[in-house]
Amino acid sequence: MRTLHRLSGMTLLELLVAVAILAILLAIGIPSLRSMSETEAVRGHLNAFFSTLRYARSEAIRHRAPVVVCPSTSSESASPSCSKDDAERWNQGWIVFVNRDGDPSYSFDAKSDALLRVQGAISNSGGIEKISGATPNKLVYRNTGLLLAGGASSFTFDSKSMSESQRKRVCISLQGRARISASLTGCS
Repeated sequence: MRTLHRLSGMTLLELLVAVAILAILLAIGIPSLRSMSETEAVRGHLNAFFSTLRYARSEAIRHRAPVVVCPSTSSESASPSCSKDDAERWNQGWIVFVNRDGDPSYSFDAKSDALLRVQGAISNSGGIEKISGATPNKLVYRNTGLLLAGGASSFTFDSKSMSESQRKRVCISLQGRARISASLTGCS
């Protein structure tokens, strides 16, 4: 004699309720995930830039030679170079090098200068924005750690949504010290 076993599973109504609950949870969670993702992207780029400035300053003291941080559109190529006179190029990356040849224009020469660090383009955040004042084309640290060029400047890092609450600023003093500012209105 055969016994019939009842198949167990979900009814269509139960499936629709589960899908509706999932849709509600996603509608609530996705905006906060996007905001968190943007905040982390800004924080990552800010920290990369800030650590580059501190590194360049310490390397200038260590090598007893000028160290240059400059924007570069070719930072990840085999022969990187500094970009010319366009402060907006900082979004496309930067290079750090020891100016061993004493070139007064502080341009990178692969044969005589020592490349220390390379940073690629900033692509998953809003990038670096100039708010007020002059954003320098180059930051040149002397062998004492003081800035020769580019002091008293600031760089503002923005999110893709341009949210005011996610913006962060790096301020650079005339002495060459970089700090992350709590205020976006100035570096004082």
